[in-house]
Amino acid sequence: MDLEIFNHIQEKVTDMKNEIKQNNTSEEIELAKKLDAIEEYSVDRFEGEYAILENRKTNEIKHVKNDMLPENIKEGSILQYVNGKYTYNEELTKEETTRIQDRMNKLWN
Repeated sequence: MDLEIFNHIQEKVTDMKNEIKQNNTSEEIELAKKLDAIEEYSVDRFEGEYAILENRKTNEIKHVKNDMLPENIKEGSILQYVNGKYTYNEELTKEETTRIQDRMNKLWN
């Protein structure tokens, strides 16, 4: 029984470490905003173990290993790069999706 508890605690610690590695704290994001130190990328596509990201300002292409990125992202997701970590930005992703849908609707109407 004691071994089960130890294994459970070890799993939780590993999960927390992974979450910290992949997510920026709100304090980090706020400071980065003040310093204009946030890079934004859109996920262009996936090629094997790499995601192909495009910088939204410079259009620079970057190849990043999937395990360095948040889980459950897909093509079109918007990521913010702050302090060596990528964070999924759901609000920007929704805005971009809506903007693209509006453009497509205007083309076909």
